[in-house]
Amino acid sequence: MDLLVGDIVQGVVSGFGSDGEGVVKSDGYPIFVPFAIKGEEIRARVVHVKKDCAFAEVVDVLSPSEDRIKPLCPYFGKCGGCDLQHISSHVQLEIKRDTVQNALKKIAGLDIDVPLPVRLNDWEYRNKLSLPFAYNKRSKRISLGFYEKRTHRVVPMKWCPLHGQWAARLIECVTEWATEYSISVYDENERTGLLRHIVARMLDTLSLTVVINGSRLPRLAELADKLKKYFADFAIYVSENTRDDNVILGKTVRLVYGAEKKQNLGKFRAVVSPKSFLQVNAMVCDVIYDEAARALENFDGDIVELYSGVGILTAQIALRLQGARITAVEIEPSADEDAKNLMKSLGLSERVENVCGDAATFLQGLDFCGDENKIDDEILRSPYYLGEATRACAKRALILDPPRKGCDKRVLDSATGFEKIVYISCNPQTLARDLKILARSHVIDCVKPFDMFPQTSNVETLVVLSIIDEKAAT
Repeated sequence: MDLLVGDIVQGVVSGFGSDGEGVVKSDGYPIFVPFAIKGEEIRARVVHVKKDCAFAEVVDVLSPSEDRIKPLCPYFGKCGGCDLQHISSHVQLEIKRDTVQNALKKIAGLDIDVPLPVRLNDWEYRNKLSLPFAYNKRSKRISLGFYEKRTHRVVPMKWCPLHGQWAARLIECVTEWATEYSISVYDENERTGLLRHIVARMLDTLSLTVVINGSRLPRLAELADKLKKYFADFAIYVSENTRDDNVILGKTVRLVYGAEKKQNLGKFRAVVSPKSFLQVNAMVCDVIYDEAARALENFDGDIVELYSGVGILTAQIALRLQGARITAVEIEPSADEDAKNLMKSLGLSERVENVCGDAATFLQGLDFCGDENKIDDEILRSPYYLGEATRACAKRALILDPPRKGCDKRVLDSATGFEKIVYISCNPQTLARDLKILARSHVIDCVKPFDMFPQTSNVETLVVLSIIDEKAAT
């Protein structure tokens, strides 16, 4: 295609891309258009051209889809947090189902009929909020907001419908405080200024972390006074981050106001550190934990969990499966220490062993009792067999809950001996890549997506695999 940036194209949207954008094809050449819906005829302006595809922005919708709806959020289209608010709920689910199904087909060569994602809520589901600070030189006011998609331009916001009223009240308190006391805002170009981000989590109580380009947060008492207007109980943390990169939190987080309180996490209560990973949609998260436990409820061997973090998933599974013995492996020492403390506080230390180390190295050290140790059953049953008794082969299940980049290939190559594998993924593309390897030794029992992030194109997926019975296969 001889397209140039600025060209206007017109056509009918033939489908959706993996990020929920509409796709218009011209002689087979795909043009990805955010906020366009399948079936619509549109005019769009080309903004980026590559050898195999182009990207464009909607200029005009000539024939709107029946599934086009008015977005609830006034910042939609500017803020980079949501990309599907303009589409009806049932089509959102179809997009997410197709994203998983197409990734499995195109990347892994797996032709699997994937069901629609489980959706339990539409709005006000997020328990965590991360916002950068911005300063308006004209109004001399400080604001908080999300970045525009693929930029570092802040869209000032007063509320977000994915978080609810707690976020609106928090934004009001923090921006009033910062503006009233003229606290400087970090400038990425000059690398000057103090306030960088807030990271907040609202469970039973509010946890607020202020990320600063320095070592001291001024006017702390005044910030607390502002928060008392809306929040009965809260804790304030400070994280020092003087690095010139895109990582939000610094290496350390310290409590500077209030006290850490145990929070309700479904099957148990525990203190949640600002640096701890916790799923943002608690209602959907509980259902995923139930499904993962159900997949292993009749399994009578030991369980190995990799990428176990601070032990939230480990504890959820251990409490749902009262007889389960779990070895949880995490490479980050501080997270491993937090996990050990959590297991101790829940009385799970006797059934859960926490190991601090590399996941692949740990798996390579496991003994599954290889083929050289197996003797034919007919020989073993013979009264004339005088050989030594063979040791029992280990029977194990594996839980994988990796970050978006998926599993280390060494982990996948070492997973062949596990009888059951439960894989929880937040990225259909890396999930499909990993399943292509796991499917060599295992059969996929089920693929079940969950709408952890309504109004966005993201989807969580749970996959259960069983080892291929070589005798049955032959």
